[in-house]
Amino acid sequence: MNALEKLRSMVNKPFLYNNEEVVILGYCDGTGDDGDEIEIYLNNGKTLVYNIGDLIIKLERFKPVTSQVIILTNKRLDSVSTVNPTIIQQMRDTILKQIEAVKESPAAVNQAKQVFQGVNTLINLAKTELEYRKYINELEQNK
Repeated sequence: MNALEKLRSMVNKPFLYNNEEVVILGYCDGTGDDGDEIEIYLNNGKTLVYNIGDLIIKLERFKPVTSQVIILTNKRLDSVSTVNPTIIQQMRDTILKQIEAVKESPAAVNQAKQVFQGVNTLINLAKTELEYRKYINELEQNK
């Protein structure tokens, strides 16, 4: 498979690129003054410009988003969270059970909504905690 075929197969799929989850929305080849560059458009608004000769090497920087990546991300979150990791795991398990319950029975939607509302509240609290940590760190650095 050549570089353009590989890039074509990557369009509209999620990847980790520079530790950020991105989706390749599209690309345009034959750009640049000599027509030897390719532009890759990402869902985060960024446009990557590579020489067509380097494209196959550059595409290796895009790592597929897999369950392994999600597990590693979750472990990283557990290591920086002040919340007991077993509680976070219990929340993950509960969310997955609710998703399965909704798939099996549409009557479970109301219960799932309540669970997800609680989870969103916890996420917002965690975001607030992170912002507070950043604020405290900035205060300590400015002393």
